[in-house]
Amino acid sequence: MTEYVVLLMGDAERWWDLSEDERRAGYAAHEQFSARLAEGGHRVTGGAELHRASGARTIAPNATTVTEGPWAETSEQVGGFYVVESDDLDDLLDCCLVLSATGDAVEVRRCVEPEERPS
Repeated sequence: MTEYVVLLMGDAERWWDLSEDERRAGYAAHEQFSARLAEGGHRVTGGAELHRASGARTIAPNATTVTEGPWAETSEQVGGFYVVESDDLDDLLDCCLVLSATGDAVEVRRCVEPEERPS
């Protein structure tokens, strides 16, 4: 199976400002996504919902200090991710449409396998 990371990107603060009902609906979409993955033979091996981007700590390239806040000055940040093993990228992408329907962008990237790394 090939390993992919599914990145969930959107308004960095929107999720935290949703009503309880809106948040429940968002979680329900993630449950539906997980169920569709299982039905399709995909396997979730990791992932997490991330706290607010404003709580991030950043170390810039070649920096000697740590700064508060996210790396990029943008309203769209990574809000969470899944690590998924799959033999069917097309079906995995179809499953991801459930997540994009919540208003977030979804980026799917293949993970580098150990044998692909330079010696």
